[in-house]
Amino acid sequence: MVYNYKMEDIKKLLGSRIRELRKKQKMSQEQLAELVNLDRRSISNIECGNTFPASSLVNIASALHTDLKNLFDFNCCDRDEKFIINEINAKLPQLNLSQLRIIYRLIEVM
Repeated sequence: MVYNYKMEDIKKLLGSRIRELRKKQKMSQEQLAELVNLDRRSISNIECGNTFPASSLVNIASALHTDLKNLFDFNCCDRDEKFIINEINAKLPQLNLSQLRIIYRLIEVM
């Protein structure tokens, strides 16, 4: 599948993806900034899509324990039903009771 993104779209999508991966690592903006030798404001600007971190991409990917390809995986919502179900099922055993209740409530309101 080919996508034609404008640079502004790429900056916003990349920023959102970095935020998503950072939160998955339970990492603050300050912690990520320290790992990649940037200040917290720079991380915030990247995550908001205001700047493109060209010179820091490799360091950001490394700090988030991922590769560059995964940073640019903007199509995570294009996955097929079986893949999504398998991913959800794989993550459920890792959740605590409080988190499971939240998931249950979300499903109930659908």
